[in-house]
Amino acid sequence: MCNLDTVERTIKPNTKAIWIETPTNPTLKICDIKKICEIATKHGAITCVDNTFCSPVLQSPILLGADFVTNSATKYIGGHADVLMGTMSTNSKELNDKLYFNVKSMGAVPSPFECYLAIRSIKTLKIRVEAHCKNAMACAQYLDQHPLVEKVIYPGLKSHP
Repeated sequence: MCNLDTVERTIKPNTKAIWIETPTNPTLKICDIKKICEIATKHGAITCVDNTFCSPVLQSPILLGADFVTNSATKYIGGHADVLMGTMSTNSKELNDKLYFNVKSMGAVPSPFECYLAIRSIKTLKIRVEAHCKNAMACAQYLDQHPLVEKVIYPGLKSHP
């Protein structure tokens, strides 16, 4: 997904969707969401971005052209390892209506208690993510200078590809 030429070359006439995870977990590869969304649109495909690793605090794929954005609420959004849930967002009424129909007809809905836990946790999401980022940068910088460490892969470092 990091090579836009490869993305464009691998699209086939029957490609309906392109799924993006960026940064990737665990390799922290970064791809250009906006450009991939433009490529998908040109070929009549929709895009879905798994935004779990960044969370809505650090990245807004909808603003970059994504049709769907998914987050694992089990991770940063929940934050306390006590909820099993995911989110799916879109700014398209047509896609939202299709998604809503599937959710209602398949029963893929979280319990009221899980919703409460997610709402409780989302109130502190921004400050938790900011603390994660500060701590991660400190660790990455320390390890990047350590003589026994060959390579550090962290998007905040200037050495990140």
